[in-house]
Amino acid sequence: MKLPSILLLLLFLSFNSYGQEQYLINAESGLNVREKPNVSSAKVAKIPYGVLVDKIEDTAIPLTVYDNGTPVMGKWVKIRYDNYLYLVSKEKQQIRKEGYVFDGYLKQYNNSNLKITTQKISELAYTKIVSTLPKATQAYKKIGSLDSVKTVLKDRVTWKNSDDKERYSRDDVIESITLVNGQKLLLNQDSNDYGFSKGWSGYYPDLDILVLEGGHSSDMVLNIKTGESNNSVGNPEYLIPSPTNKYRLNGYHSGQECVIYSLQKKIDGKFIYLGKVNPDYDICIFHNFKWVSDTQFVYTLIYPDDYAEKNPRLTYYSGEIEDKTPTTQQASNLKTIASLIKTRTLPAVDSTNFDNFSKDNFYKKEAIATLQLQKIFPYYFKEGYDSKSIASYKLEFSKDFYSLVIVTYKGDHEMVSTLINYSLNGELLDYKTISYDEIAEGWSRIESKIEKDKLTITDILWTDDKQEETTYFKIETSGKITPIKK
Repeated sequence: MKLPSILLLLLFLSFNSYGQEQYLINAESGLNVREKPNVSSAKVAKIPYGVLVDKIEDTAIPLTVYDNGTPVMGKWVKIRYDNYLYLVSKEKQQIRKEGYVFDGYLKQYNNSNLKITTQKISELAYTKIVSTLPKATQAYKKIGSLDSVKTVLKDRVTWKNSDDKERYSRDDVIESITLVNGQKLLLNQDSNDYGFSKGWSGYYPDLDILVLEGGHSSDMVLNIKTGESNNSVGNPEYLIPSPTNKYRLNGYHSGQECVIYSLQKKIDGKFIYLGKVNPDYDICIFHNFKWVSDTQFVYTLIYPDDYAEKNPRLTYYSGEIEDKTPTTQQASNLKTIASLIKTRTLPAVDSTNFDNFSKDNFYKKEAIATLQLQKIFPYYFKEGYDSKSIASYKLEFSKDFYSLVIVTYKGDHEMVSTLINYSLNGELLDYKTISYDEIAEGWSRIESKIEKDKLTITDILWTDDKQEETTYFKIETSGKITPIKK
């Protein structure tokens, strides 16, 4: 698919997705905002699915809710929101307000688990790659007549006439959208300026997307099915699927000469917003973009001095996606648990015992299941064992897996600290007991020294005299904990 050419403001460089604390509402029926961080506090607004908000404060107050029987773990956070697109409060003018929401239904806008790297290549290398690729034929049906769109969406979209005495009368103003789940969203026309523009706007029935024109000829994109807008839904004219349709490039025109690009990922049969391609700056329109595989692509850009030329010079690039985004509820819940645990710096010595560790805030059954402690302690849920667990600290051996130290009490007389490594998707990779104490007899202890990639475990046994046995382990890059010789 060849896209229009325009001046490249900034080159598409290698980057990690870092940026301000912005999140998309990820609750399909909308997310309640409350005055205070508890479920009994007064509701002050309900923000629709896909709306962008700013997180301004973490409370570290945990909360678990059930979504069709599945536990969703998270915490209360303070956000700043507005009603720029939808009326999320009674005020019709644009507002900026603050309140508390459950972050189990927030999705990070600038995805730190998505990494895109690119490098400049020669024209010959680019031509050779492109010559092996099939021609892209992706196109979506478009209804370009306002009268036809009104007819097709008559039961879902309410339009109204607007009479601006200083300008002109309009019949393309949307008053409300009724989503498939029955939720009715009122559009804030007092703070928006967009409507139906012939030749530009249109409804794409296969995608349930309506494209309107905003200020400076910008795109205003609305998913009539979900209520999502520009932040997570792109103009179908910019959609380019990867070879197996696992990912697709997306984008919308910002009204400032550039297109805001993002990636979507197909999960459970539908495309979900994954992350911005350009989190810290605008990338102008690609001259050409082609997928090589589901994670590799090539593209061309116009040479900056040639943007107005009929036959501009081009620069050639290849790129690759590294996607470590958790996609399951198990992964999301584990990430939440990890975020609430303090980090301990290395090297460290773990000598946790009954005298130096307090017993409070034990994990509930939902967290026990997420941490998969029953795999480590098969008797955990059996009657009569009275097992209880609590977080101790976390370590940063790698950005590719979580390393948590969990203290588990076996009744009232034994306690064990376990170093557990989990993949970012919530899989239990490996574990090792790093400290142990018991007060029934007081004869045995375990202590450990933890270094960057090494674990030294000392078993101590008191009989007539003190006996010690030391073993050594390596923390592998895979998360496995393997024995080594001294």
